Amino acid sequence: MFDFNLFQEIWQTITRNKTRSLITAFGVAWGMFMFVILLGIGKGFETGLSQNVGDVATNSMFIFADRTSKPYKGFNPGRFWELSNEDITLLKSEIPEIKNISGILFAGFNKKTTYKERSGEFFVKGEDENYNKIEDRKVLYGRVINFWDVQEKRKVCVIGDQVYDQLFDPGTDPVGKSISVGGIYYAIIGVVKPSGHVNIGGDGGSTITIPSTTAQQLYNHGNTLDMIAIEVGPKTKIQNIEKKVESILKVKYKIAPDDEKAVGSFNIQEVFLMFHYLFVGINILIWIVGIGTLLAGVIGISNIMLVSVKERTHEIGIKRALGAKPKSITTQIMLESLTLTFIAGFVGLFIGLLVLVGMEAVIPPSEGFANPTISFTMTLITILVIIIAGLLSGILPAMNSIKIKPIDAIRDE
Repeated sequence: MFDFNLFQEIWQTITRNKTRSLITAFGVAWGMFMFVILLGIGKGFETGLSQNVGDVATNSMFIFADRTSKPYKGFNPGRFWELSNEDITLLKSEIPEIKNISGILFAGFNKKTTYKERSGEFFVKGEDENYNKIEDRKVLYGRVINFWDVQEKRKVCVIGDQVYDQLFDPGTDPVGKSISVGGIYYAIIGVVKPSGHVNIGGDGGSTITIPSTTAQQLYNHGNTLDMIAIEVGPKTKIQNIEKKVESILKVKYKIAPDDEKAVGSFNIQEVFLMFHYLFVGINILIWIVGIGTLLAGVIGISNIMLVSVKERTHEIGIKRALGAKPKSITTQIMLESLTLTFIAGFVGLFIGLLVLVGMEAVIPPSEGFANPTISFTMTLITILVIIIAGLLSGILPAMNSIKIKPIDAIRDE
């Protein structure tokens, strides 16, 4: 049951020396404020960098051909080889862990593109129907490339949002309209907006995508590919699949098993792991600095409570003489410490949250920083930290208070 008299007595003790209490409380409030700000800024960097990757599957990889660096089976070093459509079928059949696999062809850079009186120069890329399963892009109009577009080698295209902005008026539905790309006309079937900043060959927003088979036919690439994108299941380590893919391709194209340069690759999982370990380190540093700053304030609270206990030797001794149990004395001291720490910490937390809200409103999202906030769960954790800090700051004063005996009160008087 709530004891109002006890609370009133605690509040009177805290306000007895307002200046000393305010100075000490400021240390706790400042420590909590800095703790919240550091957490929010750390979260902002984490969110901003994570948005760079967007919705590209974290367990995906990209394979491309490069020149050999070692002689093998009569072939000299420096030989160049090319990926092909058949490699997609081969890898899919040899590696059952593959969930999605897609061929990519770079059809041209800075291709002159026109629609009526408007024009621009954009990157042209060939993809099949599976690539959008690996990189989930937001469809603004129409649809993405499908199976029949690839099979029938249709002269259709999907344009990025920046291409749309340059060629069409806002709000215009471009689906069904034809654009000239390097002198070749394509019917627009959709407009997409990339979710991140992982650019395979070029900026997704300023890219014109056509079926990979269409690109191979129109730009004389035969059945070759520039890159193969692979996504595996969530329980499969992409690094293991990366090694299997390299081994299979080296056998097919007669590449030395120990040639580390001939088969190029990179996987998104490594990027995510790099980000993960980076932010684990940042969060550990934030907690060390934040808790250290808060601890300085807690030490201040503990010191002021020790002084308070010393000043109240007579009062505490009289209570002991009248039969007050040590538990009631220590409880009061602990509650005094907890109350002062909680009020100061909550003020610091509240101001810190207001500053983060202001930062989010003022600072526009960028590739490296966005949404500097802390979650509701983290807010609850910080409140718990305040409570623990308050209890810790009261332990030593409480222990000192029960050492006071009635005879000491008489001598102090």
